[in-house]
Amino acid sequence: MTPRQPATVLDGLEGGIVLDARDPAAFARGHLRGAGSIPRAEFATRRTELPARDVPVLVVADSADDAHAAASDLEALGYIRVQWLDAPLAALPGGLTDQGPAARLWRPASFLEHVLPRILAEERGGRRALDLAAGAGREAVYLALHGFDVEAIDHDAAILARAEALAARHEVRIRTVVGDLERRDPGLRPEHFHLIVAFRFLHRPLFPHIARALAPGGWLVYEAFRRGQARLGRPTHPRFLLDDGELRKAFPTLVTELYGEEDPEGGPITARLLARKPLLGS
Repeated sequence: MTPRQPATVLDGLEGGIVLDARDPAAFARGHLRGAGSIPRAEFATRRTELPARDVPVLVVADSADDAHAAASDLEALGYIRVQWLDAPLAALPGGLTDQGPAARLWRPASFLEHVLPRILAEERGGRRALDLAAGAGREAVYLALHGFDVEAIDHDAAILARAEALAARHEVRIRTVVGDLERRDPGLRPEHFHLIVAFRFLHRPLFPHIARALAPGGWLVYEAFRRGQARLGRPTHPRFLLDDGELRKAFPTLVTELYGEEDPEGGPITARLLARKPLLGS
């Protein structure tokens, strides 16, 4: 953890973020342009709104002591490149001049970021999207920010409430549904969705329901762990791990547009699929 004086505070922060740890009212009165806003007391409960743990983070607050304390809390959450402003935010040029919205500190799944421009470029008039096992809602909110009408399903009502709160903070709406995707009939409406996304979730009997729920011309974006992940950590049960090449063959009624298997050092070990349902008559 490194203290920074106002004159050098942004040095070495390329690719990093500025995290304003003050309360929302103080942030609204004025902040540094490009800063994100999460109060110190909410770091743990809003963990999914923070960036990846290896991203450089500069913590700012109303005083050096407050910034130092917030940076310590962030380091305790596993952040390894934390800096803090060793001065009041008011001492930083432009520190209190901006009154625009807070910057988005989090990112959705990288595969979704990669393929969404292609999906948008080839859109055929429909933007109903479904996020399966949506969790805290980063992918669902990301899609809503890009104009999709999003339904987010998860078995956990509490975590869906966090997804709704995330959407509200970004001034978009998502529809959340508490549901068991592992039941015999998950209740997905046939040919209803123009885009279905699923990340880090695997229940093989759900595959045909997913394919049926896509409208003609609709897209599927799917990423799940492969068996190599078991040597690195959870999940470890084969029920939740794909065999090599399995995801490519999992949706025979769809056309594979993009497929890859990722094996980075340290993980995660995944398979990624972008597929599309043929148009009627094609």
